[in-house]
Amino acid sequence: MAKAELLKAAHRRVSLPSGELWLDYKDAVDTPYIRLNEKTKPTHSKSDINDLVVFDHEGEELVGIEIIDITGQLRYANPS
Repeated sequence: MAKAELLKAAHRRVSLPSGELWLDYKDAVDTPYIRLNEKTKPTHSKSDINDLVVFDHEGEELVGIEIIDITGQLRYANPS
């Protein structure tokens, strides 16, 4: 899946800030990691178990979002 497609899919799952985003994608588990800053050092994470989303924070600042099984979630949310 291309970067633009992944970011479009991510926008359907979570609210992303405007501006530049950095994307890492683990194809084997269909999981994008979206960094909100080029260099991040998360200090803790908060999970939304129901949506399979992990929010990484550096102090109080949100610095990264991981969406587990992104295309599987989209199929479930929008069955065809």
